[in-house]
Order: sequence, then C-alpha cells, then structure tokens
Amino acid sequence: MQYIDGLIDLLQHLDNENIVDPVVIHTDQGSVYSSLAYNELIKDRNINRSMSRPGKPTDNPVNESLNGWIKEELFIDFKMSESENPEELVKRYIKYYNSMRPSWALNYDIPDLYYQKYMNNEIEHKNTFENRVLTEVPKYVLRKMSTSINENETKNSNMNTFKNDN
Repeated sequence: MQYIDGLIDLLQHLDNENIVDPVVIHTDQGSVYSSLAYNELIKDRNINRSMSRPGKPTDNPVNESLNGWIKEELFIDFKMSESENPEELVKRYIKYYNSMRPSWALNYDIPDLYYQKYMNNEIEHKNTFENRVLTEVPKYVLRKMSTSINENETKNSNMNTFKNDN
C-alpha cells in the first residue's frame, strides 16, 4: 500500500498544481507498477509511464544511485532497522538531507542553501536541456544502430577489397 499511497499523494499534488504538460513516471517493472490498481489510478491523468527493461538497473542510474545512498544512510547512519518509528525516522532523514547534509554534486553546499542561492540569482541558471532533441527512439539505441551500420559497411568494404585483390 505504501506505493499506492505515494502515488495518490503524487496525483493530488499534480491536481493541486494544475500541471498541463505530461508528467513522466519512470519505474522498474515491479508487480506494483504493472498492477491493475496502479494503472487504474493513472489512466485518466496526463501521465506518461516509463519502465526500465527487466534486469537493467542501468536504465535509470541516477535514481538507482540515489536510492542506494539513501538506503545506506538510513540503515547504517540512522539505524532504521532498530527504529520503533520508521516513518518519523524518514521524516528526520529528509530534513537532514535537505538542510544539513553537504552534497558533492552541489560543490559541498546544502540543498536548501543551494536552492535559496539559485532563487536569489546568486548561482548561474543553466538551461542544460535547451538544445536537447527529443526522439522517439532512445539515443543509446540510435548510437548502437549507427555503430552496427558502420561495422557492416566496414565488413562489406573489407570483403570487396578482398574480392578485388583475388
């Protein structure tokens, strides 16, 4: 139920924010995300589902990495397995993560302070997706296809050279 509760919270947030553009929800192919109940909840919403391929955590390395760090900190540093109130512990962890934990990716700043600097224009606003071209076929698939075509052209060229030499 925690997944369904989380999705209900997300749906309420999306409704409250009046978000017009489609929202992409990327998940693994776990039974929760492929269940009828889950799909029933999102069917009338402007949500595009995205699922990792089976056994391919590399489809979403950022989330996999972040989840690993969070789990490690919760279980090792915050002793979650010994907690009598895991929900309260997670709330404390979120507060710690946002307001006390320096982040390497933010040049060892704290997320709340970094966000504040960003909103005050003290940090350069970069539009890293400005020149991004969206494609129906993922870019890694296009690269692989391109590599395969180049390899075949090289093989054919080598075969023609071999034939001409003999």
